[in-house]
Amino acid sequence: MAYMPLVKMIAGTLFSARSFDGVPYEEYVQYGAEGLIHALKRYDPQQGVKFESYASHRIRGAIITGLEKATEVNQQVSTLRRMAQERINSLAALQPAPSRKATPQESFDRLVEVSLGLAVAYMLDDSSLFSDRTPTHWDDGASNLAYKQLQTRLLAAVQHLSQNEQKVLDQHYFQHEPFDLIAQQMGLTKGRISQLHRSALTKLRATLAVSHLGELIG
Repeated sequence: MAYMPLVKMIAGTLFSARSFDGVPYEEYVQYGAEGLIHALKRYDPQQGVKFESYASHRIRGAIITGLEKATEVNQQVSTLRRMAQERINSLAALQPAPSRKATPQESFDRLVEVSLGLAVAYMLDDSSLFSDRTPTHWDDGASNLAYKQLQTRLLAAVQHLSQNEQKVLDQHYFQHEPFDLIAQQMGLTKGRISQLHRSALTKLRATLAVSHLGELIG
């Protein structure tokens, strides 16, 4: 406790110079406290170095290491959320807005369309379509067999998509790349990538039996 003011001072200096706002000040202090504990355990006064100098180096290093890990995790979570929103926006994209307000039935039908599209997207995510990984989340043999058969049909259907559609699915679902990065790599606009994504999932959904999709999301 006697050296916590030193921890807070170093944490405050690093926090004020931060370039990423995803980590609160309290976590800076927590990382610094861990560095202080390590310093207390490893300090050797026989080396002729003042404890404050030795501890300051350990505290600063612990904070920086902790921030690197926390920042990476936060960025990964942020990317996954952005990708999920991109999928929803892609599937929910409407044709030119009609002059009249959509009826409740039309709104419900649109919701069903998006839900079925997301069911296909879930399958792509879960099966890692372009890898050989076997799904493990089904508990009973019958469901597992049915799911594998559905995966086989999905994989076969992908082969009939256009080259650009296949590339978008591969990079988005297997490489885990967001639409804007895919757009840069393919030399297309982000809007066009969204269209290719929606087109690909619509074609895949049409290939699979609607009853099976209902079971997946039900």
